Amino acid sequence: MNLHPIELLSYSTKGSFMISLQKRQDKLKKHLQKQGLKLSSLQQKRLILGLSVFALLVASQILKGFFLEFIALFIALPIFLFFFKKSRRHQDFIDQLKKLSRFYKHQQKLHKGESFFGEITAETINPDLVRDLDLQELSVALDFSFSKEGKKLFNSWIGQKFSNSSFEDRHAQIKELSKFPGLLRRVHSNKPKKLVSFEIIQKEINRSFLDHNPLWKWLIPISWIALILCLFIGVPSIFWKTSLFIYLASSLFYFSISKDIFSRLQDLLSELEKLKPQFSPLSRLAQNLSFTPQLKSLSPQKNTTELTRLVSLMSIKSNPILFYILNAIVPWNFILTERCERSRLKISKSFNLWSQELIQIEAVSSFSNLYTYHQTVWPLKSEHNHLKVKNISHPLINQSTVVKNTFSQEDGKSIFIITGSNMSGKSTFLRAIGINFCLAKIGAPVFAESFEFPDYDIVSCIRVSDSLRDGQSYFYAEVRRMKTILESAKERPILFLIDEPLRGTNNRERLLGNQSYLEQILETNSIGFASTHDLELTQLADISPRVDNYHFTEDWKEKDLYFNYLIQDGPSKSTNALKILEKEGLYNGLS
Repeated sequence: MNLHPIELLSYSTKGSFMISLQKRQDKLKKHLQKQGLKLSSLQQKRLILGLSVFALLVASQILKGFFLEFIALFIALPIFLFFFKKSRRHQDFIDQLKKLSRFYKHQQKLHKGESFFGEITAETINPDLVRDLDLQELSVALDFSFSKEGKKLFNSWIGQKFSNSSFEDRHAQIKELSKFPGLLRRVHSNKPKKLVSFEIIQKEINRSFLDHNPLWKWLIPISWIALILCLFIGVPSIFWKTSLFIYLASSLFYFSISKDIFSRLQDLLSELEKLKPQFSPLSRLAQNLSFTPQLKSLSPQKNTTELTRLVSLMSIKSNPILFYILNAIVPWNFILTERCERSRLKISKSFNLWSQELIQIEAVSSFSNLYTYHQTVWPLKSEHNHLKVKNISHPLINQSTVVKNTFSQEDGKSIFIITGSNMSGKSTFLRAIGINFCLAKIGAPVFAESFEFPDYDIVSCIRVSDSLRDGQSYFYAEVRRMKTILESAKERPILFLIDEPLRGTNNRERLLGNQSYLEQILETNSIGFASTHDLELTQLADISPRVDNYHFTEDWKEKDLYFNYLIQDGPSKSTNALKILEKEGLYNGLS
């Protein structure tokens, strides 16, 4: 089995990769240094041989020595070309290793919880969810799309917009692709700096290279053949002169309707060239995947290679004198233009089919990396619509130090009130549940030891801000968000996440408002979490058997605050606001 450098040097199982990622990076660094020295040696030899060829040629001219010229051209020059080609291949090999190193560093960055910056540009069902759960940062961390359309599909999944695809299909595809980490590394390591636009390519290949397609164009080959026959048979001059006139006249008219073909071919090829590094691994992947029937039967790489060859032949247009002389002898422009047009038609018939499969692979493969490089597990859809998670963690926090939590929804319970002091981990827990729930809905691996979830939509109210432009206060903006959650819960079962509801009003009205609000949600089939500092709200569990209490707590040791960030049963029994204020000199202990 012939493996690409990226496949060969990085092949490993999930477990061994997680344990030795840094060791592999160190090994790769040493390998790069070794290969760099080898490249320098090849370049020095190439330089010496190049100078030798030049010196021998100069000496042969000065000394009039045929022997020196023979050595230069037939011995030194071939050796120079050999080392030149070898050093170029070696440089390409080093470039691939550097790309692999950058890919590994990206996975390490996610594992260490370092920040990623970017925005989701695709539509989402709930933009507030993207902001609440930092899904835009998650998108940048996971996305390895190489086309605008692939990126759009990936972001729509992150934003919980699934169009016509089902969880089962996405889950099966992500799982299937995770079996080919080496090929995926090749695809993702060669991600272009500028994304490919399949839409632009589609428009170009759907538009004819000719301004119009007249029947008289066939006069060009007919008159040229007639001219050749007349010259060889020896007929009266009137016949070959007439044939020549028709050939030249029709060729000139043909130039006018095909004048833009070379520039259009270059534009089309520049877009397709961005896919060139992906074609080989994607073609090999397609042969082993169940959801890429078009890529199996078609050959996008072959079509692109044919266009590249045609552009090379068409480049003679850059030399007008040579171009017109050549076309005076043979119908060069006609032959190449017609070949380009046939190639365009051939690609246009299948492009939409195989490009859609490429887009699907792009979106799916980015999620497959989660299983290969991170401590994740495949989610399971709950038969009883229960949420049960074991050792769940926040994906955007350092996985070596993050505290993992376990939660299991008991029968008959649907609303979970989480209390606890400031900075104890309530909001982080909500986001950990939310982000992993979004990944599970996609069908992707989740950051947990086990994850069983209900097939519900997710709605949140965690980050709320006022709007000067819309004239909305913080409180009113919060009320609108909570209204959206309640209306969604009445329409269909949902998972809701609410962080400190109605924090924008006074204690008494907040308590009464939250009690009434949660009682209305209890009338639906939805489940969810609400974190709060109002300990009185936990008494709702005494009224409704469907409400359960959990809390986070802290320890004080010699005036220092320590958190274990572990969720525990029951309501909170401690507070820390005044202690923190006192420690910072803002509270003197007097009531």
